[in-house]
Amino acid sequence: MKNNTFGKIFLFVLFNICFLNAFAQNYTINGKVQINDQAAGGATVSLAPGGLKTACDEHGNFEFKEIAGGEYELLVRLVGAKNFRKKINVNGNIVLNIALEDADTRQLNEVNVQDSSQRMASGNLRQVEGTAIYAGKKTEVVNVGNLNANLATNNTRQIYSRVAGINIIEYDGGGLQLGIGGRGLNPSRVSNFNTRQNGYDISADALGYPESYYTPPAEALDRIEIIRGAASLQYGTQFGGLINFQLKKGPADKPVEVTSRQTAGSYGFFNSFNSIGGKVKKLNYYAYYQYKRGDGWRPNSHFDQNGAYLHLDYQFTPKLKVTGEYTYMHYLAQLPGGLTDEEFEADPSQSNRARNWFKVDWNLASVTLDYEFNDHTKINWRSYYLHGSRQALGILSYINRPDPGGQRDLLDDTFKNFGSEIRLLHQYKLVNNQPSTFLGA
Repeated sequence: MKNNTFGKIFLFVLFNICFLNAFAQNYTINGKVQINDQAAGGATVSLAPGGLKTACDEHGNFEFKEIAGGEYELLVRLVGAKNFRKKINVNGNIVLNIALEDADTRQLNEVNVQDSSQRMASGNLRQVEGTAIYAGKKTEVVNVGNLNANLATNNTRQIYSRVAGINIIEYDGGGLQLGIGGRGLNPSRVSNFNTRQNGYDISADALGYPESYYTPPAEALDRIEIIRGAASLQYGTQFGGLINFQLKKGPADKPVEVTSRQTAGSYGFFNSFNSIGGKVKKLNYYAYYQYKRGDGWRPNSHFDQNGAYLHLDYQFTPKLKVTGEYTYMHYLAQLPGGLTDEEFEADPSQSNRARNWFKVDWNLASVTLDYEFNDHTKINWRSYYLHGSRQALGILSYINRPDPGGQRDLLDDTFKNFGSEIRLLHQYKLVNNQPSTFLGA
């Protein structure tokens, strides 16, 4: 008896479910959207409640299927048109023809977009820059013009203060020689960095004697690029990486611009920096001359330095540019000698050498060719020559031994280096339309 009752109840419930489903019908909403009597392809159509959304095809048609009966709001959006809203009561299939109206047009004020990275004191290199790939490498860029630093003296600690992990030696008060190192390496004369100017080598001998006796004046620098460690795979065997000094060019919007700075300081310091640059038709030019002198804060530490630089680049065609550069530097510096710990503790300003001198002559010349085959492929060919010399004269024995008088030691070295590098860079899309870059050197 109980089983019969349960069976009747089950059949009754099943019958009602089937009956309700028979009457709970779903409907279709379709339509066509136009603007100015043309199909509004790409217009988005939304239906609420329910959060349904679709896009019109190229003919302006759209469709919603399996819509339950009830009240809805239809919203149509298209760039350049006013939003269209319509409330609809769905109790059967619906066909809509919608005509959009043009949006109100307004005249906007002029907007200037600037790259803020050029106004920052420091930053990083892009993944691909020029004809070099820096993706995956630790890089730093020091924008010298935005630094609050003493550029007249090439103040190393102020210029490189934003670069983490740099070791610094200061040889003199005039910034004649640069002494920095990375990754805990010896900073002496930048010997653990491959040192370059505008992309070409400026050290005594990159592979044999990598010391750099020439340092560009900070007042002539646009920026300093530092690539850590892995740069040695591209530029040489130095463990520290690469440091590249990018010098200024003539302004592209002026035929001539002249700059002259005269700086005086304590201990007889005087610096005169004078430059001229500009662009005349297809020729961009920049040149500077610098004279610097000082007596130093220790006795026997006088120095005199002269430096000059000339940059010319000519845009022969929209695809071809040729650049020529020449750099000259000469200085003579008296060396006050080192001190022992006891001497430094007694008086750090004393000197135990009066006859030690150091002289450097540096000449650099380069020719660079840049050619763009198309928007994706370009080639850079640079050739450079260094003729330099350094002379060290004096008592060059250990600092704890006094100057005995008499004859002095002389170290005289001449450096003649020539290099030529070709780089081909091609950008393409290989997998999933992902931009890729090939570099051959």
